[in-house]
Amino acid sequence: MGNFKRGLFLGGLLGAALMWLNATPKGKEMRAKLAAHLEPLFSELKESIKQLDGPTREMYDALVERAVAEYAAKKDLAEDFKNHLIRRLKKKWKEIEKDLKK
Repeated sequence: MGNFKRGLFLGGLLGAALMWLNATPKGKEMRAKLAAHLEPLFSELKESIKQLDGPTREMYDALVERAVAEYAAKKDLAEDFKNHLIRRLKKKWKEIEKDLKK
């Protein structure tokens, strides 16, 4: 399979997954649950990263993984849900970086 066909196939899969999250009631419910878990974790991470001396993205990523693992164990979250949380929180590094520069 050529790169173009592979990209087209993977793009189709990604599009279908995004449509599922946006169009179905279950997808909307899952997105709402994810947001409900995301905000408290992000607030906690912001406070934790401010206490570190010279935080880097690698430090933040490690902190995210550890915090989500502990949170997921307490809340008994599914593995895929935990992975979604990790990805979303890691994408928020730019926000953390802006707050640290203030």
